[in-house]
Amino acid sequence: MTLKTKVSNYFALFLREQGIDKVFIVTGGASIHLLHSLEETAGIDPIPVHHEQAAGMAADGYARAKMSIGAAISTSGPGATNLLTSIAGAWFDSIPTLFITGQVATYRMKGDLEIRQLGFQETDIVQMARPITKSAVQITAVSEIEKVLHDSVELALSGRPGPVLIDIPDDIQRSVGEFSIPKRITKQLSRIPGNSRTFELEKIKELLKQSSRPIIIFGAGANTAITRQFSKEIANTLGIPILVTWRAKDLIAGDSEFLIGTFGSHGTRWGNFAIQNSDLVLAVGTRLSTRETGGDLNTWARQAKLVHIDIEKAESRKLSVLGKSPELSIHADLDDFLPQLVEYIGSNFLTSNWKVWMDWIRQRKMRYAYTSSSKDSAITGYDFYRSLQSALATNEQIYVDTGCTVAWAMQCLEISKSIRIHHDCNNTAMGWALPAAIGGSLASQDRPTTCISGDGSLMMNLQELSTVKSINKNLRVIVLNNLGYGMVRQTEDQWMQGKHIGTDSRSGDLLFPDFVKLARAFGLRARRVQNLAELSEALQTMYESQEINFLEVVIDPDSKVVPQTRFGYPLEDSEPALSREELLENMIIPTIDKL
Repeated sequence: MTLKTKVSNYFALFLREQGIDKVFIVTGGASIHLLHSLEETAGIDPIPVHHEQAAGMAADGYARAKMSIGAAISTSGPGATNLLTSIAGAWFDSIPTLFITGQVATYRMKGDLEIRQLGFQETDIVQMARPITKSAVQITAVSEIEKVLHDSVELALSGRPGPVLIDIPDDIQRSVGEFSIPKRITKQLSRIPGNSRTFELEKIKELLKQSSRPIIIFGAGANTAITRQFSKEIANTLGIPILVTWRAKDLIAGDSEFLIGTFGSHGTRWGNFAIQNSDLVLAVGTRLSTRETGGDLNTWARQAKLVHIDIEKAESRKLSVLGKSPELSIHADLDDFLPQLVEYIGSNFLTSNWKVWMDWIRQRKMRYAYTSSSKDSAITGYDFYRSLQSALATNEQIYVDTGCTVAWAMQCLEISKSIRIHHDCNNTAMGWALPAAIGGSLASQDRPTTCISGDGSLMMNLQELSTVKSINKNLRVIVLNNLGYGMVRQTEDQWMQGKHIGTDSRSGDLLFPDFVKLARAFGLRARRVQNLAELSEALQTMYESQEINFLEVVIDPDSKVVPQTRFGYPLEDSEPALSREELLENMIIPTIDKL
């Protein structure tokens, strides 16, 4: 059965068939046919925002919430180039997102002419986007459309997911063609050829039996729509201490007896002692970035055997090149591998008792648990997240911006069973959380949504406060105001002898608005909290009534991320530094000197 229709209408029908009911857009002359077709197609809506970067980030946040694919549309030229930061975020975090850019008509393209531009706002976005997409394609004929759309979406979803870009000229958008009725495209499972799975499962079992201090690390690959439940089953069956990367923060509930927490350069002190003293690491679905390992891989988990399970061979090869050769590298799509591992350990695994090791870690967790370091009644980042934890709805989804805002959250916020937390973990673009939360709130309309941003981050996309008002959803915005760029200030304290340039509003070289007045100007119900005594009450009011949907929390500007490991230092030797005697008390393996 075929359908004769305008090309832009087919695009709208195709997107709707993929389960996309919201497409984030900024209008423009080269994309108006696409946008009007979205508006005229039942079951799918264009959602206007105020910047193309925000449209892309909203599509990213939508995809994370649905655990499926999101979409954004921009015009050509600056509209297309404004998408690049959001495309990069989806690329580095492996988020399936479809970016569609309008382009000048084919007869206005420069082609082989040795000029910079022929058509108005003509820009070769395909070449710009190729390094940060799984596929970037320009459609040059109506006959290409079905294949390009199908292949692009299948590629975005399959293997290691990621963004794709389709550039479509204006004259092709408004052409009429005959097409097949669009169908839903699902992920094609990557059954990667390699060593026998039986050998790999037996080897894991053998290494576990030999281990007295094992750790399992769950990363983003263990936290997908398919793998989440299998990862939880593995955790409960093995009974091994669990560390999580930021992308897996919400995988294991905070009350799990096996969860240790986060680790790495901005992780917990007890988590770092656990990983550094381990003798076996099962790294499941994580590339083990420098944020997890510190700057020198030779110092990381240095007496532990490593089992690395990841979909990309290059990530395991990287580890060997940088100084940590895995004992066993398993190249596998976890959607395929984890069900096999669950079945295997369920029937063949000989349960071991690592109680002594677990108790050792718990003692460190109790000793180094966070306590308030506030001056007088000032609020620290840790105070805020402890107060937030008791106020959150049980099914909340949280979008957190970069800098201290996310580091504090990942260190001390305990996640209940049904709460989801999202962050632009690897690109860490300031301003990501607000548009991403807008996308997430529209993707999961049954879930209340919170955006938590820093004052510096909010300035990057503050125009989207208008979108918060216009969508009229149960979306709350919290801005943590620490008078500038706190994380960079901390880095300046470490490396630049405390000289601050462009990071501290107290110096006068960085100016911020009155956020409460600004939010009210956008039509939001805003309030400011400046001391600890008010914080819990304000959060309870925000989550239990409709009185507030924008809250500014004034954070002690001297509130730092602690601990934090300097680049190149071993994770156990983080700042603020412990005495040599106390450090030795926490090390089972020999320490090494700072680099």
